[in-house]
Amino acid sequence: MLKLRIFDTRELEEFAVGLANDLGRRFPPTSEGRTDPGVKHQVKVILEGLGARAVRYQAEHRLGVYKKAKLGNVFKWKLRELGYSNEFTERATKEIVTRLAVNKR
Repeated sequence: MLKLRIFDTRELEEFAVGLANDLGRRFPPTSEGRTDPGVKHQVKVILEGLGARAVRYQAEHRLGVYKKAKLGNVFKWKLRELGYSNEFTERATKEIVTRLAVNKR
């Protein structure tokens, strides 16, 4: 029965969708076209916060390679579903996944 829990990713998927929705709420896809000087800083701060949440989740749930990849994949596809560009989606996903890879707990 324990082995089956390894592949149960429902909670993880909900968490990843929640991260993406939070990004969508704080920096909507329509904001990608902004050119004001503060936009880069705003995105950086938001992604750092989401990355920190992902690292805390990883520490609490002891994510292995499979679940880290699953989290990144679900996050990425939810961002695309929300209407973000491929470039932004790849950048945001890379930020989150890199934070998870660097923080091996």
